[in-house]
Amino acid sequence: MEQDEQIPEQTPQNKLLEAAFDIFGKHGYESATTRMIAGEAGVNIAAIPYYFGGKEGLYRAVISHIVSEIQGQAGDLLERVATSDLTGESGKVHAQNLLNELLTRFINFILGSSEGQRIARIMMREQMYPSSVYDLIYNGFMNPILSTVATLAAAITGVESKRRTMLQAVAIVGQILIFRIARETVVLALDMQGYDEDELKEIREIILMHTRRILEGNG
Repeated sequence: MEQDEQIPEQTPQNKLLEAAFDIFGKHGYESATTRMIAGEAGVNIAAIPYYFGGKEGLYRAVISHIVSEIQGQAGDLLERVATSDLTGESGKVHAQNLLNELLTRFINFILGSSEGQRIARIMMREQMYPSSVYDLIYNGFMNPILSTVATLAAAITGVESKRRTMLQAVAIVGQILIFRIARETVVLALDMQGYDEDELKEIREIILMHTRRILEGNG
């Protein structure tokens, strides 16, 4: 996944999106105000209803940007999985390679980029306090990613239970998310710099190794 691709800043609309991204992430939807966002953006507050119809429309635009960003990062790989022959021994090997690539992209993006960090703030709040736009998140990338990991897990393990492979998918992806959610604990416990390239390499190796062992034992 590409890193640090932020919203362009040249127009009032994009300035508001950029500011809203940070304000909603830091303060949550309820506590964030249009005055805070407009002030951060350096834009007249009247621009929010003009461009977005109000606070809710601006939040929806932020979520739509997140969905588009992640779809752009992972969409080609999800399509490759959907069109690949994952049967037989060669299919199992191919599935493992695809899974490694998908997890590596996700690790690099969520843990190794500032954009991933900003997205994670909003995603964590949406998991704890789902808003009216959570369906955009779930249908836009959460379900497609989990379903793809479950498909690959099924090809690798031979497990036919969709419930079982989806549980495996949640556990596998959760390994990555915990390093973002508990970043400060990890940094202090391991005397890290905050996920520099060498630290990111260590994390990737551990997650990919754990994933292989989980699936080799059929979860």
